[in-house]
Amino acid sequence: MRKILWLALSLVLAQAYADGEKKMVFVSQPFPPFVIEGADGRVSGALVDILHEVCRRLSWRCDMQMMVWKRALLMMEQGSADGMLLAQNVPERRAVMALSRPVVASGYALYGLADNAQPYHGPADLSGRTLAVYGPSLSQTNCERLAQGVPGVTVVVERDSETVMRKLSAGRYGRNALAFSNQDVARAIIQAERLPGLRLVAQVVPLTYHFGLSRKRLQPGMAEAMEKTLQAMCADHSLQRLAAPYGVTPAECGKDASKRLS
Repeated sequence: MRKILWLALSLVLAQAYADGEKKMVFVSQPFPPFVIEGADGRVSGALVDILHEVCRRLSWRCDMQMMVWKRALLMMEQGSADGMLLAQNVPERRAVMALSRPVVASGYALYGLADNAQPYHGPADLSGRTLAVYGPSLSQTNCERLAQGVPGVTVVVERDSETVMRKLSAGRYGRNALAFSNQDVARAIIQAERLPGLRLVAQVVPLTYHFGLSRKRLQPGMAEAMEKTLQAMCADHSLQRLAAPYGVTPAECGKDASKRLS
């Protein structure tokens, strides 16, 4: 009975929150094709367009501000921003954010030089090779986890993914080197900068991206309103329509929200 009452209250609060206009500040580092900052300062991308539609349906006035990851995460921890445009469902993010349902699906992958046919079947094949990744980031965390216990692996950390892919293309890490990157981000960089001589070696870790709402600024009904709206957008194929121009795959509908929102 208590659970039924709680669910009913949540729905009422969600509707009440959706009915009133609210100004929201979402922060992120540019992360194409999910979050793109143009030369004129205009922000676009798959997650940006999806969030704009969420905000429109909820009558929220959403402002999206670009900055380095470290500052964006600090603002979320301090409650200086309402939301994060792009977050993974990991303990360190859940500690400071209520995460939405999965919005888009992606994955980490390994990239290498096209003229090097050395295969990758598993972590043992990393032995004696250089792995380049940008950090500090969850990409770096996952890269180091993949290489853990493998002898002779050298992990090189760069300030951004663009630097990683440029240096890999130029052969700066060596002929047998690999880049560890989000596969959609790597694809966008290769296309935008027309980097020659690179190939996808292997997909290694699937993942999904979520919107995050700061727990320090979270108001009753806010997370539930976003959850309900995203589910409706998945059901009416709006997620697919908005993600498609960027070559991004929307996440599956119907994921459980209990652990992410609590």
